[in-house]
Amino acid sequence: MFKYGCYSPWIKGISELPETLTKYASAETAELILNNSCLRWSSPELFDEPWAVKHDPKLDFDHITINDAMLKAAVAMIFSRDLPKGNVDHPLFKAIRRWRSEDRFNDEMEAFEALKELLAPTPETLAEKLKKIVTVWKRLIENVRILCLSETNKDLLSWSLYADNHRGMALKFSTEGILADSKPVEYHSFRSHLTSVKEQVDDLVGIKKADVIDTFDDRLLSRPRSSASEKEWRNVKVFREDELDCGEDIEDWHLDLPFEPQELKAVYFGFQMSEQKRAEFIQLLKISYPATKLFLAFPVEGQFEVDFKKL
Repeated sequence: MFKYGCYSPWIKGISELPETLTKYASAETAELILNNSCLRWSSPELFDEPWAVKHDPKLDFDHITINDAMLKAAVAMIFSRDLPKGNVDHPLFKAIRRWRSEDRFNDEMEAFEALKELLAPTPETLAEKLKKIVTVWKRLIENVRILCLSETNKDLLSWSLYADNHRGMALKFSTEGILADSKPVEYHSFRSHLTSVKEQVDDLVGIKKADVIDTFDDRLLSRPRSSASEKEWRNVKVFREDELDCGEDIEDWHLDLPFEPQELKAVYFGFQMSEQKRAEFIQLLKISYPATKLFLAFPVEGQFEVDFKKL
């Protein structure tokens, strides 16, 4: 789990960071970026991602469901031929091992009723645990800001979605400065969730500890496999509440951070941008970003592909 404070790095497996990452943008957004020399980090709540875990997530189960599943799992472990691997120091797992060796219960019904009485306080404890998970997640979404980038400037889907159908541009930035702690998105065929019944049950019976809160970062680096062509990277920064100047209006959950002119390595103009608009940008770039290389995209003949020529 990340720690609060500006520019917090991810606690996740190290991936090789590309020398540059690309920000696709419409002409309007690019103008704001270039005029202000700032990039915008936004709360994931502002992303148009229907599959993402939202600020106020609704779990598909409650503490009663988990408790019933836990009792059934414990009984199954008592009477199964082989005991699953688990934490031998976990109180319930340790008890289950002892009951198996003692042949403590005659049948599953007897075991279920005994465990139901023995573990009576568990539902209330579970309710508080689930409440804490949701509360911590909500606080994270309120305080985290993300900048979405790509390792490629040739993805047609990104040009269409984020660069106004080739009327915008792609801005290529160095990763040696403000983007140094960017991490790659992982693409999956399954949806992310805060937690699951199985995850909680495995924790309760001692099979596997559910480090749910400590792995919240995974939820922010997960997207559907259908978007894999974007080759997205995300730069995630977590702030304390007193570091953010925003209120309860979700539309204000963003933060603009400056970059140095030399960090903008190249600009790629979409092939559908008007000549007049492109000329305006070129003038701006030559004055404010003289070292930045300029390119114009063009469709590759006979292919669903773009390439670039230097201006």
